[in-house]
Amino acid sequence: MNLSGSQSVPFEISEVSHGLKKAQGLMRVKSEGIELEFEVEDSFIGFFKSGVTTVLIPFKDLEEIKFNKGWFSGKVILEGTSMKVFQDIPGTEVATCTLKIERKNKKEAEALVSKAQMLLSEYRLNQMDGEE
Repeated sequence: MNLSGSQSVPFEISEVSHGLKKAQGLMRVKSEGIELEFEVEDSFIGFFKSGVTTVLIPFKDLEEIKFNKGWFSGKVILEGTSMKVFQDIPGTEVATCTLKIERKNKKEAEALVSKAQMLLSEYRLNQMDGEE
């Protein structure tokens, strides 16, 4: 599968530092995993920004990738294989990273999650072939 023209989908993590900050960024699917590029800013004015951070979550560290539809927005839910997987991403729960997707980007996010699920399945099949 050619991922060189890989699209990105905007996301938000709103519950950073008990809601005092939020992270906004872009999610991309790469051949080796999911890339999150984001910036953390204060929730009130948006004045204090952290600078852009890029984190690659390899497929080997992902247990599951889901997309939950909502009325007004959607959520991409990444479940890791350990608590360390999302340690560099703010606002994450125990081995789970939830990315809020605006309504206007829901279709693109669903397509991206579908692509990521397929690549995760391929990764697992390749791992099983290698173990035999």
